[in-house]
Amino acid sequence: MERTLIYKNHKGDMITFTYKPPFLLGICDGFHEVVGTVNTISSAYGVGTKWNGTSIGERELTIKGTITENVQENRLLLFDMFPRNSEGTLYYYEGNIERKITCVVEKVIIPEKGTYTRDFSISLVCPNPRFSALAATILSMATWTPAFKFALKIPQSTGIKFGTKNTTSMGTTQNTTEIDYGMTVTFKANDTVVNPYLFNVNTREIIHIEKTLSVGDKIVITTHIDNKNVIFTNALTGEEENINYLMMYGSKYLQIPSGANTFRSGADSGEDNLETTIEFLPEYEAV
Repeated sequence: MERTLIYKNHKGDMITFTYKPPFLLGICDGFHEVVGTVNTISSAYGVGTKWNGTSIGERELTIKGTITENVQENRLLLFDMFPRNSEGTLYYYEGNIERKITCVVEKVIIPEKGTYTRDFSISLVCPNPRFSALAATILSMATWTPAFKFALKIPQSTGIKFGTKNTTSMGTTQNTTEIDYGMTVTFKANDTVVNPYLFNVNTREIIHIEKTLSVGDKIVITTHIDNKNVIFTNALTGEEENINYLMMYGSKYLQIPSGANTFRSGADSGEDNLETTIEFLPEYEAV
């Protein structure tokens, strides 16, 4: 089955590798395996060892292929697209599989001299070894749906409805992989809200923030492997503040475990004034 790789570099420029000129795709290494280090401990008088967990390091990707036309021009183009130590995003397409991963350029090797074609090798390092879906999934709880559009006509006798509130405080999603991954939770106050929280009904885990919100205030919680933070934004000043220290006792940076997950949002008081959204990118150990 044919595959296509598209790389978007730090400047937003994009380049495509497939089975057509000018960049004929060859070998792709590092995409289909998961390499972990099994950590064990042993005792002086024991038999064997005891498993103490498995760590998964960075992912190393290698893209090899051939420049089939305009060799000198396209050779320089590859160097321009992949400057060493720059960050970019690699998109992978094969059949129904669509994934992306963030990576750092390690090196690009293209011989200076050759025939009418020229082989190339591009080495990338991915600090976060997991691939993700291309588009985020969003769960909305207790949000408002606009109910008017332009051109706007307001009947004198009845007026109009400006919006309808989605009153449900729960949302369900399905993690079809075998790994847990993080999410971004946004609490927004339409009036006073005291101590908002998000609760996973299935795992009985919660993240509970000891903070009173006024109208327009927001709290954004990120629970990803490399980004765990609770950020408060003041609606009046626009100032942001890290309030990780306001996580209440027993709170966890909630993940989305494998299987069905139902989340409930709420608050100690003012729950009807709270809007909650959960946004996440499903993650995968390989393609």
